[in-house]
Amino acid sequence: MSLSNLATALSQQSENIILTNELEKWHLDGLFNRTIDVVRVPGYFSTRSATAIANKIKQSAFFGSYVNAPKIGRIGQAFFECQNDEVSLSRYREFAKVWIKEMRKEISPYLSPIDRLRLELDEVWPSHCSLAEIGGHKAFAGLVREFKAGAYAEPHNDVLSWDLVNEMNTDITNQLAANVYLETSEIGGELKLWHEWPATKEEYDSIRIEGSYGVKEEQLNDSCFEITPETGELILFNPMRIHSVNEILQGSRLTWSCFIGLEKKTHALQIWS
Repeated sequence: MSLSNLATALSQQSENIILTNELEKWHLDGLFNRTIDVVRVPGYFSTRSATAIANKIKQSAFFGSYVNAPKIGRIGQAFFECQNDEVSLSRYREFAKVWIKEMRKEISPYLSPIDRLRLELDEVWPSHCSLAEIGGHKAFAGLVREFKAGAYAEPHNDVLSWDLVNEMNTDITNQLAANVYLETSEIGGELKLWHEWPATKEEYDSIRIEGSYGVKEEQLNDSCFEITPETGELILFNPMRIHSVNEILQGSRLTWSCFIGLEKKTHALQIWS
């Protein structure tokens, strides 16, 4: 650990939030073992580059909105959306490589945020970092989402093993979330994190909102905190904890994101969305 990073770590003990100019292995270790709450890398992309990438991506022919959530724009699909839905699963598998390749082309000459992150993870982690394989198929990594005014994400967590269906299995037992913020809203859109970690899907489902992916906020404890992202920033946290995105009140929030999974046996990293 460098002296500058050590000083930063010591100054952020209240919520174990690490500010750094580059990722290091101990950051990932701390997020996986829950001794670090958040790692922030301000200026991961300059404001100018982030804005240029955002403008390019929103002009893509692949950019659209959720049918049931028109205030949320996107490119790509989350694996979570494939639960018990063979059509969505087939589409995810069919377009995984297409989305990655086309998004890479459309933001040229800029480097894809997920390509950059994967390279850097591969450099700092003792084992390799690669695209995940789920159910014998290469996964998609690099979900783009735009939250417009009025959009928000309910309190929820993300656990890959809970999303597997049809005899799928995985050696990934721990995971992180990585978000690169290409646009940030003027009011709202804060990342909210609870010190609450449901141990089982049954425990999670016991407080789940009927017909929704999220849980009832009134059932959660009051131990939580908020992060206000900056344009161009990379933020990492462990999404197995309960987290949400506050409602956008003015402006929009555009992120390029993925999950980073830790394999139990090989201790290698795999990424997916």
